[in-house]
Amino acid sequence: MTGAEPVGFRRSLRAATAASATPYGYTITTWASGTLTATTIGAPHLLEVLLFIAGAATAFVLAEGAAHGTAGVLGPAPAPPAVPVLAHGHWLSAGGAVVLVWAADRIIDATAAWLAAGFVATGAYLLLGALQTTIAARRPES
Repeated sequence: MTGAEPVGFRRSLRAATAASATPYGYTITTWASGTLTATTIGAPHLLEVLLFIAGAATAFVLAEGAAHGTAGVLGPAPAPPAVPVLAHGHWLSAGGAVVLVWAADRIIDATAAWLAAGFVATGAYLLLGALQTTIAARRPES
């Protein structure tokens, strides 16, 4: 073994947390947004759930197209920048998205709120996450 780090618990934990950082943040965002919307306007029926998914999928496709600058075939994604561990806390990205969903729930009534909640949760999470990572990557390491 030439300079390779032996497989151990800490290395495995680093790999697991690195692979889970963005999906974890998005999971807490969508769970909190759906729960908040259900609490605010009532439990969803199948149509509302499908509208939430449609809103989320639409926001994702728009954000990904904007990130790549195309609606066509996508190239490979760049490697994520090195950031301090606190950048993976998702306070800005998840917290900001949930606050925006809360505001949308109060402005938009009933069934349409589910479409808006999925769209806002996903769009805000991705945009705020990109902003959070950009800021964190530019800060000098302490």
